[in-house]
Amino acid sequence: LVGASGRVIGVDMTPEQLEVARRHQVWHAEKFGHAESNISFHAGLIEDLRSVGISDNSVDVLVSNCVMNLSPNKMQLFSEVMRVLKPGGELYFSDVFADKRIPTELQRDPVLLGECLGGALYKEDFRRIMEKLGCHDVRVLKSTPIELVDADVLRKIGHIAFTSLTVRAFKLPLEDRCE
Repeated sequence: LVGASGRVIGVDMTPEQLEVARRHQVWHAEKFGHAESNISFHAGLIEDLRSVGISDNSVDVLVSNCVMNLSPNKMQLFSEVMRVLKPGGELYFSDVFADKRIPTELQRDPVLLGECLGGALYKEDFRRIMEKLGCHDVRVLKSTPIELVDADVLRKIGHIAFTSLTVRAFKLPLEDRCE
């Protein structure tokens, strides 16, 4: 989709996911009519994109699907995203958000982490982080409530409402969100 001269950089912390992605590189190149693959994959963490060679202000669009909730340090995560985005660049992602802060003991619960709930970011903390980083143009494209059906999960964290949000955030030099 980025064209023959564009580049796609995939980053994942799990070797198994990287192997699955690499197996499909040739198919994607052929599908989009490229002579060779324009995709590179790197083992790494989204909180440290510098370690995989992604420099400041070098990325047009950063796309993520249900990865942000896995990061234990949300401020570092979004700071790193804003570091690599070019001026005018876009963060486009979907993830799980909570309607209140999740208590520390629940953030560490292995079942809740496995269900992508333990690491869900409180919506207002997300807004505050993005504001602190100077990202005032944050748009929610889609909001879908997540129904908790497992009795054990409900017992542990049923007092918190979870939502899957699809978000676009732009690295633009705006005064504030009203501009």
